[in-house]
Amino acid sequence: MVYDALKKPEKDNKPLPLDEDLPGMGQYYCLHCDRYFANVTVRDEHFKTKRHRKRVKLMMGPAPHTQLDADLAAGMGMPDNGPKLMSM
Repeated sequence: MVYDALKKPEKDNKPLPLDEDLPGMGQYYCLHCDRYFANVTVRDEHFKTKRHRKRVKLMMGPAPHTQLDADLAAGMGMPDNGPKLMSM
């Protein structure tokens, strides 16, 4: 998932595989925006844009909801019968 990849240190990233169908042979990629670029200069210019900075800010916020969150919101999680009352 993208949010897991953002938490890894940048120096642990492996080089991307070569792909002739992508711009720049698939070597210049922006993880936040999910875009490939033709060369380093274009990618570095993209890093300075307002769109990229907004995307980075959005991605560094809270993670999106999980399936467990959706199940609980739909009432499909564990039943909540309230506090136990004293039986007589």
